Amino acid sequence: MDLLLINPGKIRQDYITEHLGIASLKSYVISQGFSADTLDMSIEELSVPDGLTRIMDINPKTAGFSLLDDSKHKGLALIKALRKAGYSGKIIVGGYFATFAAKEVLQDYPEIDYVVRGEGELTLAELMETLLQSSGKVISQIAGLSFRDNGNIIDNPARRLIQDLDVLPPPDRKYAQAILDKKFHLRVYGTRGCWGQCTFCDIIGMYRSSSGKVWRPRSVKNLVDEIEDLHHRFKVDFFIFNDDQFLLKGAKGRERAEAFASELEKRGLNIQFELMCRADTIHRTTMARLQSVGLQRVFLGLESFDEQQLKRFNKRITVRQNIRALITLYQLKIDILASVILADAHTTLWDLVKQFITLFELRRRYFNSNKCQISVNNKLEVYRGSAVYREYKSKGILTSDHYMEGYAYKLNFWTNLRLELFELEGKAGRLILRPGKVFQNLIGTLRWYFGQARLVLMQNRHY
Repeated sequence: MDLLLINPGKIRQDYITEHLGIASLKSYVISQGFSADTLDMSIEELSVPDGLTRIMDINPKTAGFSLLDDSKHKGLALIKALRKAGYSGKIIVGGYFATFAAKEVLQDYPEIDYVVRGEGELTLAELMETLLQSSGKVISQIAGLSFRDNGNIIDNPARRLIQDLDVLPPPDRKYAQAILDKKFHLRVYGTRGCWGQCTFCDIIGMYRSSSGKVWRPRSVKNLVDEIEDLHHRFKVDFFIFNDDQFLLKGAKGRERAEAFASELEKRGLNIQFELMCRADTIHRTTMARLQSVGLQRVFLGLESFDEQQLKRFNKRITVRQNIRALITLYQLKIDILASVILADAHTTLWDLVKQFITLFELRRRYFNSNKCQISVNNKLEVYRGSAVYREYKSKGILTSDHYMEGYAYKLNFWTNLRLELFELEGKAGRLILRPGKVFQNLIGTLRWYFGQARLVLMQNRHY
């Protein structure tokens, strides 16, 4: 096999989904004439030793790893174990974490040969051509690639974003049936990128590090072709859109929504779906039209009901717009999953109290379906590629600044104390209301730790 693409994600019981990133990479490199497969260690519930055995049995010419912040430790442990076990093929890493920590990863992990930064399809295919087909192109000419050269780490210029997403084949669906068997839903994507400028988001950081239009849609025909194929092939009629922003604001957003709805109706596709968007794209006519062709739930990145915090986040939206979006969806009887960040480095106790009061009242009034939820993040997570990381770093706010250990900052004392009490209250409530689920999550955590212990023992045997 030319290439094995690996998702070293954590073993989870609560939520399982396809990794559309490696699925898209697989489809594209196959379309370019290479043999490739995927190994999703999260879906297959594989520990590091299990993954090591599988990869060594396959023994691909090249191994590609998707590294995210929640999978970096497991992925890098597996990479080190592979080299110790004698794997001699090229090792390539990509993903958000690897994109923003390319230099550090290459400095600290000699086991890794290449880092693919940003969107990976074209860069990976060119690298495969260079490594396996002697295409004539040299490594230094491949945009979006980082590598070592005589001990020096080289970052080739960033690759321009793929402007026409229709040139990409649909993602591979190797794990689709496994997802459905476990009673979860298939995901599709209709767009890439995000046109927002929120300071806390590394998605924006990654896409804006390359030239080209940041938010790009697939053509409606291309998107509905894939939905129709999945609908018939897997007998499935519910989809989750994986887009960071499904809609544009204004007339263009309404036009695309209408075109999508009309295409579904033309083909007689009776499906249901959920999508993600911002509050300032919630237009009553648009939402009603999408509801008429199956829209069931909307994930809203509201982030805050504190005007000053929204400004700090550069959300470019107001509390009034957030509330208006909730009311519109409530009146249309469209379920809501809203995300909120309670505190950042500048949040005071009074700011926090106001957020609690607002959330309590909104939940009481507008979240009266058992499918409506508020996803509460106690504090802002800082990611390497975000604008807030650069801000906190420049202001000396960070108390931890390491690409592997993470990025921490100090909260106001009283704000932090109230958040800790809030977390304890939440844990106590979950234990009382859902003891079985808490126990199941505990078992999953213990399995992961025992897997790490097995890895340590296995590594000691090599010595």
